[in-house]
Amino acid sequence: MNSCLRCSWQSSVFKFFFVFVLVTFILVLTGQYESVLEPPRVPQPTISAVSDQENAYVFYATDNTYACSVLVNVHILRKTHETKRRIIVLVSKDVSSKYHSSFDALNAEVIQRKPMGLHPEANKDYKNSLLKLEAFRLPETDPNLKRLLVVEGDQLVLKDLDHLFDLPPADIYAPRAYWLRDELFSSTLMLIQPTPEMWNDIKEMVPNLQPNQLEMDVINDIFSGKAAPIPESYVVLNSHWSEWTLPSWFTPSASVTTTSEAAGATPTPSAKPSNEELDELSLQAHIVHFSAEIGKPWDYDVWQVGELEFNAHQVLLLQWQEWRVRALALCPAGVIDHV
Repeated sequence: MNSCLRCSWQSSVFKFFFVFVLVTFILVLTGQYESVLEPPRVPQPTISAVSDQENAYVFYATDNTYACSVLVNVHILRKTHETKRRIIVLVSKDVSSKYHSSFDALNAEVIQRKPMGLHPEANKDYKNSLLKLEAFRLPETDPNLKRLLVVEGDQLVLKDLDHLFDLPPADIYAPRAYWLRDELFSSTLMLIQPTPEMWNDIKEMVPNLQPNQLEMDVINDIFSGKAAPIPESYVVLNSHWSEWTLPSWFTPSASVTTTSEAAGATPTPSAKPSNEELDELSLQAHIVHFSAEIGKPWDYDVWQVGELEFNAHQVLLLQWQEWRVRALALCPAGVIDHV
């Protein structure tokens, strides 16, 4: 009986804390919360015109759900990190005009394209995924474009990415797909310098794709041995916080190491990570990719995830919550209607 009462008490405290954090986050996002320790905030100016015509972020969306996630990240880049780079959103015909207007309000250019097709027997869930490759074609219609940072939509941008445009010249930069056994690089984040030759190579390869091949296979085949690496921390899978695992590249900061040693922990490759280590992983991540088995943040609300992933590290819920709070505030009706 005492054990049950204690569980009930802990559950109530957790729910109260979770609701408090959620409400505070919403108020911060909508600009209605001010700390008494800070002076009144100066109203934010409207979004200014981009100052760089040669470099651009490129997202793609094949339906309204992915358009919503793209909108979340475009808003983060424009409002949180105040990027002055161009932002281009490639869309298919299935993205509604409401999203076109929402992107336009954030000074993001919308370009509608018909994606090339996958193999007829390929997984139908990815039927329009080759729309991403249309980024290599953009300089055909806009010769001003020189470098493009292609970002997958089912992710959450956590840090400013503008500095990647200042990397030395290279055909393509991408992080290693560290979660795969093969030495492949990830196509969820790519800095590219497109040329007509690259686009021709893509057009030649796509008709010969096998049923199990997607756009990542196209990129890795064409740029095999040519991709310049960027640190794996630029794209981190959210499954680490679901499964309590650490990527092989992770190195904890001195403060986290000291805390573990003080607690008497002896880190080993097979040991379960500490709370502090998984917290540190979230601080090192530039982008989190929603890859956990539970699905995408539009599949379940925060409470459902809390029940389904009751053993997960708290960072999983916080990232999920941030996406849904932002999506609820930004996206036209139809994708989610509550946090």
